[in-house]
Amino acid sequence: MTAAIGQFAPGDSWLYRLDPRVKLLHAFLGIVLCLIASRVEALAILLVVTHIILFVGGVSPLRIVAAWGRLAVLLIIILIIQPLFSSGGSVVLARIGPITITADGILAGLRIALRVASAAFIALTPILTTPIPALVRGLEKIGLPYTWGMTVGLALRYLETLTELYQTINEAQQARGWDTASRNIVQRVRAAIPTLIAIIIASLRLSDSLALGMAARGFGLSRPRTHRMGIAMRAADWIAIGVVTIAFVAALFSRVNP
Repeated sequence: MTAAIGQFAPGDSWLYRLDPRVKLLHAFLGIVLCLIASRVEALAILLVVTHIILFVGGVSPLRIVAAWGRLAVLLIIILIIQPLFSSGGSVVLARIGPITITADGILAGLRIALRVASAAFIALTPILTTPIPALVRGLEKIGLPYTWGMTVGLALRYLETLTELYQTINEAQQARGWDTASRNIVQRVRAAIPTLIAIIIASLRLSDSLALGMAARGFGLSRPRTHRMGIAMRAADWIAIGVVTIAFVAALFSRVNP
């Protein structure tokens, strides 16, 4: 059974063995670069470098392709919609009624799409290569309250669970003759209401079971917590922090912005 797209899958490469705090620092600094970079070339380089790290770090190419599949619809919408609302620029490519499509508008759409894709894959790096307990422990080590770290861990864990739940309910309804494929968009939205109701009911049952399980394990008690999994920085982790920090500073001083 393969791991879900947005969840950890076991591995034994150097990227998997890095301390969670190193990967969290990499994700934070990388996303900061995505937000401040305004050149398409810089964002494209960030995206390529992130993919190189994932490939060399032993992440399955199939999971990377699957992540692209999840992002594809959003990126296509950005590339289509953004040029329609960015009419600035002197190079006019087309006029459709009141809408003016310019080269600058297309460039703006490409810039936003690259920024979203780069930030998404940078954020996925610690998620795909770190077990949830280790990730929560890393968040706690950098000063985040344990309850907050646990909340982040549960959100990451059950986001894919809800996706799988939707697929299961949808397939079960189709097996009972509930077909929405041949309908128009309005009918499809109306037909999705039973699926949505079933997901809400199943989610409430899941949250109730989760709350009982956490209460049975003493979650929320004021006593000092013990940890089964300990993490400690090694020499390789400190070297990785140095490399990430130097790369971040170099990117800031290499004309990330025009």
